[in-house]
Amino acid sequence: MDRFLHFCCTACCKRLASHFFGHCARKYASAFALLGLLVMLPTAWAQQPHSPLERYRKLEFPPTRENADKGWKDRVALEFDIINSADLPSLRAALKDKDPFVRSVAARALGILADKASADALAELVKADPEHMVRIRAVESLGFLRMKPKVIEQAKKDRNAGVQWSARMAASQLEKDTDYAALVRKAYAARIKREDMGAAKVGQPAPDFSAQTSDGAAFKLSNVLGKKPVVIYFAGLDV
Repeated sequence: MDRFLHFCCTACCKRLASHFFGHCARKYASAFALLGLLVMLPTAWAQQPHSPLERYRKLEFPPTRENADKGWKDRVALEFDIINSADLPSLRAALKDKDPFVRSVAARALGILADKASADALAELVKADPEHMVRIRAVESLGFLRMKPKVIEQAKKDRNAGVQWSARMAASQLEKDTDYAALVRKAYAARIKREDMGAAKVGQPAPDFSAQTSDGAAFKLSNVLGKKPVVIYFAGLDV
């Protein structure tokens, strides 16, 4: 009898335990799954690639005179990415970044993207930013936006010659009907292959290329080569 009772009690306990733990497992399975997801999320976020603007901030070779021949392909590629990603909130915030190179590229991008909401902030940069390269990009963008003519006029008297030159260019845009920002956006949207960067070599025939002129017309080097003089002009301060 004792053995029989022991057997019954053991079987009953096993069934109760199985039922209890099975119920708990079903009840808390979703909670454990959620907990596992929360543990994995920081790792997933850490693996996400940085934004183009963040990568620009961490450039090994910022756009200084000393780095003219170093890392320029990375800078060009990132500027294409920054403009084509069109992350306006991040770009607006970057106008207050402590890094002048970040403020500069953000100012340029906002003008090209025709972000009129940033006009006041750009005007403040033109008037007060301590770095001339930031003031250059900011006044350039006011020209793209066709806004703040008084600020542009004031910039013609800036202590830096580069800002003065850019202000004159911006002022000339105010007098024309051409949407220069749209033309520049179109050029950036066409992108450029990294392997094509640096294809032109000193002392070698110029490689054929297609582009658009400042009035939006199509241009192809092979269509004019040998028919009329061709001059390559590198715009001042356009680095």
